[in-house]
Amino acid sequence: MSTLNKITVTNSSNLDPKNYTVWVAGFIQQMKTVTLPKTKKQEQVPTYMALQSDGSFLLSSSETAAFMKIDNGMVVHVPDVTNYGNNRLVFTVTAVGSKAPTALSPITGYTAYPFPGIPGVAPSGPYDIFEFGPNAQYDTSAVDSLGINLSFTVKNDALTYGTVTAFTRAEIGASFQSFMASDPLGSNGFAQLLYTNPTTDDYPDVIKGQFSAIVAPKDWLAIYPSATGLKGFWTDTVDACFTKGNQLNFYLNAANVGTYSGTSDGTKFTLTGPASAKVADQITYSIPKSDFAKNQGFIQAVRAKSANETAEEYGTFGQIEAALFEALSRGVLLDGVVPKGKTIADNYSSDAWIKISNWYTTHKNAYNSVDSKYDAYAKFMHHGTVTPKNGKPETIFGLNKGKTFGMAYGFSLDESPNVSQNWNADNNVPSKPEYNIGSGQDVALVIGPWIPAVKLI
Repeated sequence: MSTLNKITVTNSSNLDPKNYTVWVAGFIQQMKTVTLPKTKKQEQVPTYMALQSDGSFLLSSSETAAFMKIDNGMVVHVPDVTNYGNNRLVFTVTAVGSKAPTALSPITGYTAYPFPGIPGVAPSGPYDIFEFGPNAQYDTSAVDSLGINLSFTVKNDALTYGTVTAFTRAEIGASFQSFMASDPLGSNGFAQLLYTNPTTDDYPDVIKGQFSAIVAPKDWLAIYPSATGLKGFWTDTVDACFTKGNQLNFYLNAANVGTYSGTSDGTKFTLTGPASAKVADQITYSIPKSDFAKNQGFIQAVRAKSANETAEEYGTFGQIEAALFEALSRGVLLDGVVPKGKTIADNYSSDAWIKISNWYTTHKNAYNSVDSKYDAYAKFMHHGTVTPKNGKPETIFGLNKGKTFGMAYGFSLDESPNVSQNWNADNNVPSKPEYNIGSGQDVALVIGPWIPAVKLI
């Protein structure tokens, strides 16, 4: 099996291997054809190639991938096979003498971190995920809940994706605390997202006395849906957005491209837009308020596909909701809403939603002049900084081409906007390259430091 490219993993944790172990497990999804015994029909079912100690991948008979020690790093050989998605490397760190991490299952997966919830496998220590695949975009996806400070670079690409390798986890944790203490919304339930102690007896391992994870709000709320703090955080914004008679008009540049417009009846927006990428007909899409109510501003809810809609229509529905969730997270949703009785211009909403000077600020929104709310956790991932000694603040996460934002991935689909005809790609959030990484495009993946490197005299 030929190698498409290599991922060179460097362990820069500076943890003493006598006391701590760095682990990795990984898999690549493939498909195989099986014949159903009753109907004799053939069907495609997933199979999984597991990462081996020499960096290669072999088909796994158990559909799991064992964790391997990589204190000295390793070179992963990405095979030149068809990409079906669902490919990842998972890293974790445990204290020497702790139980080895449970084998990685691409089917069961890990539970919300760092809570030993059900369903899912609870990792032994802090962990993070690197998503990759043959001829695919690569990303450090688990900044959705920061467990390990990972970063990567791609051959002939000047950007750094993920955490800047100069900063330790201790510095990142301290930055999160000070950021939330000073941010207008940060202390309103977000400060609790930094975990410095085990959540249950001996779980997870606390390494060097540092935080277990900086937890995404959706993970927190998945475990504590009725807890104080972030409960009902979006209520006023969502109520205002879905007020009866309110209007939206935006340009969607994903799924069925074009302009979508409509009004709210108080319980839902009914939006008219392209029915198909191939047909000029129009169709209506119903966007219910319930998908955004209560805690859903952090936990996007996309309904299952209806029997009477095509896959294309369902995909468009999901992209419309994604656009609203992105705008909500960034604090600009109400900038794109026009009340009943006023004229709304074409693409008014999307033009307002991509005005980056309003992102993550408590500006007076254009709808009712109330201070906008935003996801302060996502704001930290874009704008959190560390100030080196005798230096100026530097963004924790690698900056985009426009030098405007650090990495963000997740956070109610807080990726590059899927709206507007005028978005400047230099302002994309660099959680992942905009291109597929293919033949010869080797990747350098770094496990960031827990502690500063020891200087040799």
